[in-house]
Amino acid sequence: MKFTIISHACVYIEHKNTRLIIDPWLIGSCYWRSWWNYPEPDEGLIQSLKPTHIYITHLHWDHYHGPSLRLLEKYDPEVIFPKHFTKRLIGDCRKFFKFTKIREIAHGQKIELGDDFKVCSYQWNPTIIDSALVIEAGTRTILNANDCKIFGLSLRHLISNHPKIDFVFRSHSSASPLPHCIKGSLPNASSRSPTNYGKEFTFFSRKTKALYSIPFASSHYYLHPRTVKQNKYYSNPEFVKNIFDNIINGNQNCKIMPSGSIWSEEKGFEINQIDYSQFDIHINEGIKKHLNSLDAQVSIERKTILNKIAFHRYFQSFLKSLFFPFNFNFRFGFLIKEYIDDDSYLCVVDGKKKSTYIQKNSDENQYLRSSLSFVINTPINVFNDCNTKKMYNCFGASKLLEIDILDSGSEAMIFKLFTLLDFYENGCLPIYKLFNWRNINIIIIRWREFFDIIYYIIMVKVFRKNICKLYE
Repeated sequence: MKFTIISHACVYIEHKNTRLIIDPWLIGSCYWRSWWNYPEPDEGLIQSLKPTHIYITHLHWDHYHGPSLRLLEKYDPEVIFPKHFTKRLIGDCRKFFKFTKIREIAHGQKIELGDDFKVCSYQWNPTIIDSALVIEAGTRTILNANDCKIFGLSLRHLISNHPKIDFVFRSHSSASPLPHCIKGSLPNASSRSPTNYGKEFTFFSRKTKALYSIPFASSHYYLHPRTVKQNKYYSNPEFVKNIFDNIINGNQNCKIMPSGSIWSEEKGFEINQIDYSQFDIHINEGIKKHLNSLDAQVSIERKTILNKIAFHRYFQSFLKSLFFPFNFNFRFGFLIKEYIDDDSYLCVVDGKKKSTYIQKNSDENQYLRSSLSFVINTPINVFNDCNTKKMYNCFGASKLLEIDILDSGSEAMIFKLFTLLDFYENGCLPIYKLFNWRNINIIIIRWREFFDIIYYIIMVKVFRKNICKLYE
């Protein structure tokens, strides 16, 4: 067996005649030119990929990357998705790509991809369609947890099915806009700081008892003019390894594997070195390298006209899908700048009245005098895309937003809004959509998750315990 780290959250696993690639983001950027691979994969490495199978863990663009998937269509691989409540993953694949072999894999289902090569999918989180994948190739077992923050009974179930894990891959940074995109927030002093993420990575790894833990799915930097400031919260793999080494004393090891790094039965680890101390220099080099693409994205923003119809259509449909307890009674707005006529608009969503309206601002601070809980400032082209393509599930991860809290206690409201938007776009609202044979079967199979969520609420939300307690 051999595996190669390709990019941010992409790993390529080879054994005999089977070649599985997971979450291929190979080229370019994602999230409206906000995210870029760091380091960027070598062109020769990309050209060497000839997958027989592709597995997509979830819907976010740094995992389900259109341009990269089109590069792989010519090899006619089988594309495998986690079987979740929504059919959007598999539906989008059939709609936008030319793959001929597509299937879903149920929670806990083990399938054989080739000679002595099996995979087993474990779904997690009912709102964002996430999953982890266990790969058994030859005598080795890999747990690719990726962004999947599985814990509790669900994690114990996974470990009991795969008691000997050789390698575990897991993310160690936040894609959430909270608190990073809240105006005036201090992310480094929050529970979602790089230090806390490093500890969470470590405690999760210790729970799996994997021989080797690989900091993974956090290898990107921000090059967009609006998000480059987010690089200050970069979770350096070397920083994560230091946390790991200070906590774990035993037979487990943390290995840093940048793009191009390999492990094989014949040679063991072959590490492609990168000097993370030069991160700021690498950011400037990346901006210069991709300046034309970044300028083009800014140009699109300055030429875009607000699609008012799309805003009303999206949020009125969203509001109609909400019923107790899946509703909200606060008002918030999007602050949108239209550069063509130098106009500013406040697009308001009223959860209590289940209505929407748009007002033209007389000055740039007019929204501060409104009776809203919070206002989200975002580029006009991003706003239009989210409304026309139902892509708010990728909005927060982009970090292309700044949230101005106008009423105390609004942070909980913001979290609820983004959760409901994910739930809505993933086909779970109105709630009656969950009540069909497919979804009832999924709920029954994933019964452990219900107790895990209750445990999370009690430990983290009620008793304010550190999230690492979930892995003890």
